[in-house]
Amino acid sequence: MNKLQAFFAGTLNRSLLAAALFTAPAVSTVVVNEVAPGAAGWLQGSVLAQELIQPSSTPPETRRIPGISQRLNEELSEVQSFIDPEEDSGREPDLNEALRLLQEMESNISEYNAYEQAQIYNFIANVHFQMDNIDRTIDAFEQVVARSPQIPSGLETSTWQVLGKLHMQEENFDAALDAFENWTNMVTSIDADEYYIFSLLFYQMGDADRALVHVNEAVEMAEQNGEIPEENWYAMQRLLYFEKEDYRNTLNVLKKMVRDYPKVSTWRQLSDMYSLLEEFDNRLHSLEVVYLLDGLDKENILVSMASMYLDRDIPYKAAKVLEKGIYEDEIIEPTSRNLELLANAWSMAQEVEKSMVEMEKAAEKSDEGDLFARLSAIYMLNDRYEDSVEAAREALDKGVDRADQVYLRMGTALVNLERYDDAIEVLKEAAKDKRSEEAAKQWIGYAEDEKAREEKARRDEERYQERKRKWEEEDGLVLPGA
Repeated sequence: MNKLQAFFAGTLNRSLLAAALFTAPAVSTVVVNEVAPGAAGWLQGSVLAQELIQPSSTPPETRRIPGISQRLNEELSEVQSFIDPEEDSGREPDLNEALRLLQEMESNISEYNAYEQAQIYNFIANVHFQMDNIDRTIDAFEQVVARSPQIPSGLETSTWQVLGKLHMQEENFDAALDAFENWTNMVTSIDADEYYIFSLLFYQMGDADRALVHVNEAVEMAEQNGEIPEENWYAMQRLLYFEKEDYRNTLNVLKKMVRDYPKVSTWRQLSDMYSLLEEFDNRLHSLEVVYLLDGLDKENILVSMASMYLDRDIPYKAAKVLEKGIYEDEIIEPTSRNLELLANAWSMAQEVEKSMVEMEKAAEKSDEGDLFARLSAIYMLNDRYEDSVEAAREALDKGVDRADQVYLRMGTALVNLERYDDAIEVLKEAAKDKRSEEAAKQWIGYAEDEKAREEKARRDEERYQERKRKWEEEDGLVLPGA
């Protein structure tokens, strides 16, 4: 097949029209029998507004097409030599000269038959397209289809399809719809790619329902053929279902997307959809995948993930997420609140020392006393009584919701330090609140008993030491200590 024949057969070297834009027969001087369209398959009207576009149900009728003269063959061959020179000619493409020759032919257009005229305009459209003159490209293609039915149905069919896509590119959606209507009147099958294009067209026209019907058809056709639908088709489904607030089907599409096109962003969207549907266990599982893919880079999501681990009694994972986010990745701000959450996670994971370290940092960053109150309690549980007392004092200085509890804890620590007078004074403050009165009085009684016991023991020791001194002086005996 020579270059001219290849052009007639449907070659355009631009990505927009890559899918069979021209389908004309090879150049011939004989009459060509072609087919005409059958019944229209395009569904219109409000009643059918959400139905699927169907191709023609009957095969096309036969057409009788006039031939192409040797004269036109030679003229178009010359034009083609300027559009795409032979490799060994040493010439560069000259679209301006090609267009000039075509315009001369157009000025004498009546000298050619209808099929020849269509081929001339076909060439003119190609040249304008390569020169990025889209409006003139459209005008020339419309001249091609205007010669129907004296042109091959293959040429007319493909030209209507091209016009639909060009009008879409120019955002002339009504014209695109008309062109595609003419195309569907001439074909007996529509493939999945075209159904996706129809979906895009209806979406641009504001008809989301019909857009969804057609993208669903594209996806279903691919799946029935054992193929993986295009990612863009899934993306269109996802968008349309989400806009309809059909979150269950949005979720189903996202599940397919992470299966067939696994991306961090899609896993994140899947996690968000689980959250919207309040399927929090599944949300956590999907977040774990994103985390393993290093796809969590927002503080609020990481903190939320850690909180979900804590809610499910998985404190160690919560602590590791927070620790890495704060100290390694520096995504999580080391605020008092976040450090407190980390301290709680370590505490639940029985990592006592790590918990205290983080709680100390959290308390230091806090302007309120409640964290110092909690820190005081942690110190108490780990027999660090001096630290507990100091933390309690800091809590009281900063202000707390339950001062009585802080006084009670502080008094208990002082009892353990055997500072009974200080303990009794502090516990009396705790007893002023009825909620802690009973416990405080019990500890006061215990402190007074211990103080009395120690004072008695001290007096007994003093008396013994006095007797011991006298005996040693009078009898020269060396006695053991108390």
